[in-house]
Amino acid sequence: MEETVSIIVPVYNAAPYLERCVDSLLGQTYRNTEILLLDDGSADGSGQICDRYARCHENVKVFHMPNAGVSAARNRGLQECGGKYLTFVDADDVPAGDMVEYLVGMAEKTGCDVAGCGYFEFGENGRECTEGIGGQIAGGKEEWDVERLSGSEFVERGILRSDTRCWSKLYRRESVGMLRFDTGLTIGEDMLFLLELAMQGKEFCRGNYKGYGYFVNEAGAMRRGFKDSYMDQIVCWQRALERIGKLGVGRLTERTEAILLISVMLVVGKLAQLPGKERREKAEAGEYCLALVREYGRKRGVFRELDGGYRIKVRVFGCAPKVYMVLYHVFRGGIC
Repeated sequence: MEETVSIIVPVYNAAPYLERCVDSLLGQTYRNTEILLLDDGSADGSGQICDRYARCHENVKVFHMPNAGVSAARNRGLQECGGKYLTFVDADDVPAGDMVEYLVGMAEKTGCDVAGCGYFEFGENGRECTEGIGGQIAGGKEEWDVERLSGSEFVERGILRSDTRCWSKLYRRESVGMLRFDTGLTIGEDMLFLLELAMQGKEFCRGNYKGYGYFVNEAGAMRRGFKDSYMDQIVCWQRALERIGKLGVGRLTERTEAILLISVMLVVGKLAQLPGKERREKAEAGEYCLALVREYGRKRGVFRELDGGYRIKVRVFGCAPKVYMVLYHVFRGGIC
């Protein structure tokens, strides 16, 4: 008998996309699923859509909660789920019809705690969400390469190489245990969740099948202008640096410090795009970023981890921060 898979879906004002997402979950080739829709205080009718699906499908469960953010919604899902396995899906994304089957097969075959697959992107006017889904594994799942990684290996070859997403992965519920997402962060909570699993010594496996459809939302959090919460981009990697530093592996520490520098420069870019008055009002944030750039940018090992473009950015901002901010602002089409 198939083991139950709990699919945790945080829902916040996702009415334009929610039906597309839930239909893809109901259409999974792996049939023994429970779909948990966590309505995070939506105000656009998403909650009513969730209720309608729950009335029509006995494996769909709805939990309404006051708006508290995606991490709180995922945590509620972890509290309520009952499957041997669990996975996370965002309400505007569309997993391939056989994604769950593929991930369960990999987890069962390897015995790993976490099984992951690749993803493809689609947008409103771009790639169709169904493109490339059908028939990709017709020759058998064994044809797809599967990489098996210890926790420390996943830190080095996963987290520190941009595999920081909690979606597109399947987790053994007993392996997650009482681990939860940090509700104090709006950016980077995925990465810290995976990092903690890795630091606990959990085993990971991943295949190259692109089974998860990621919706590129132009209005998404990473594409908006600067907000104070954007500093979480820095905070999450500072926390990661503290954890990874305890491994005592110099190259991993240097790589983490380099990613922290990149995160700082991304925040600097957001600050630089603000109009002059607003940018000056955020001077404290800019000064904090400058201090971090000067602290880590002078380390040779860290500097070597950066590509050419970021080396130039770090050097210029570290030496002439005001000039960098103005030039970046003008280059991006702003008005000083």
